Amino acid sequence: MAGNLIFLRRRIKSVKNTQKLTKAMKTVAAAKLRRATSELKRSRAYREKIGQLLREAGAGAALAGQPLLNGNERGAVLLVVIASDKGLCGAFNSHVLRQGESRCRELAAAGREVFLVTVGAKAGRYFAKRGLEPQRTYNGMLGRMQFADAVRLAADLQELFQSRAMHSVEFAFSAFVSASKQQFLLRRLFPVEVGAPDRVGTEAGAGEQEYIFEPGVDAIFQALLPRFIMAAVYQILLQSVAAEQVARMVAMDLATRNASDMIRELTLQLNKMRQASITKELLEIITATEALNK
Repeated sequence: MAGNLIFLRRRIKSVKNTQKLTKAMKTVAAAKLRRATSELKRSRAYREKIGQLLREAGAGAALAGQPLLNGNERGAVLLVVIASDKGLCGAFNSHVLRQGESRCRELAAAGREVFLVTVGAKAGRYFAKRGLEPQRTYNGMLGRMQFADAVRLAADLQELFQSRAMHSVEFAFSAFVSASKQQFLLRRLFPVEVGAPDRVGTEAGAGEQEYIFEPGVDAIFQALLPRFIMAAVYQILLQSVAAEQVARMVAMDLATRNASDMIRELTLQLNKMRQASITKELLEIITATEALNK
């Protein structure tokens, strides 16, 4: 009986220590989520403005010879799968990786060669175990996201797309929707879709606005295109980081609640055992007393 009581006390202490850890991890995840969402909001305005300027310049530029706007119809598809470097974030990694693997096999079944690139240590290990060895891996990038990381990744993808004459470059990632929801997305980066320029604020029947570009529309388009690509990659990475922190915060909150339930059950069991032990000792004392009186 005494041994069981000691075991239960140690178990309760261990669960309480684990609960402190999960609470701390939830707090850290919440702080990282606030930082990621704040940066996401700030960078979104920049990306939208760059996209607007790119469309305006693209309306008058010579786009036929732009390699980043036209993919090779017979080329391979470069699939970039973004997961996390660490675990303890619920089903975040498993959902993204299963969807990424499904997309990879779907392209292969359609007869399209797949060039796999992974961001996050979990993604690299996952695909390596399933015989889909990544051609390139980027680990340790998402823990401390910097714009320089997005610039490096964008430059590498641009070089691969052009040097290997690929059909397209796609991102498979989990996007941040709200503090309680993440959504898996497949987003194409290359070939870049410029689209038609926005004509906001023009009155009905009025002619379209005309812009004067200096030093020239082609030069401005060439300068804006790399910045647009870097901003798009940075947005995707920030979306994934924010979604990861939401998933980790929810997982740690659930783990903390489960620890509270376990502590309550173990404490109840401990009290029952103590009560039974005390009752047994009292019965022994009473029995011995009665025996002596006889």
